[in-house]
Amino acid sequence: MPTDTVNPIRRILCPTDFSPASGAAFEQAERLAASTGASLLVLHAQPRWTGIDAAGQADDETTQALSKIQPRVAGVQVEHLVHGGPPGEVICWVAQERDCDQIVMGTHGRTGLAHLLLGSVAEYVVRHARCPVLTVRLRQEKEEPLKEPKVGMPMPPIQPL
Repeated sequence: MPTDTVNPIRRILCPTDFSPASGAAFEQAERLAASTGASLLVLHAQPRWTGIDAAGQADDETTQALSKIQPRVAGVQVEHLVHGGPPGEVICWVAQERDCDQIVMGTHGRTGLAHLLLGSVAEYVVRHARCPVLTVRLRQEKEEPLKEPKVGMPMPPIQPL
């Protein structure tokens, strides 16, 4: 049996694009931070230099939007960061450079042509991050429940253990 212990979660990276999906991810990251004692690093990656001045500082609008992302749970420490560059690459790099133990991020859940044309930052991060990634997708209000998978032959009912 391995004698290694599981590494504790000390720092959680929570990227934001200020969307509802990012808000849901922040709520999940906040719960995880509260239960583990981890700190949160909230990152906004600017894909272009809009929103960032020549000195690399975020403009007032971005800074104000980012500063509104605050924990509702007492004791959760939050740091805010803005970085320019392709969001997927920035998220993975910041997680590595800031020794993040977990990434919690929203996903818009696009499929088909929209996914093909717009790409997926979450998919990029899942494939390239050097730490575990938890994705959070908002569900439609009246989304149907999942149906039991069909199999070739009838399965017996699930028996309690």
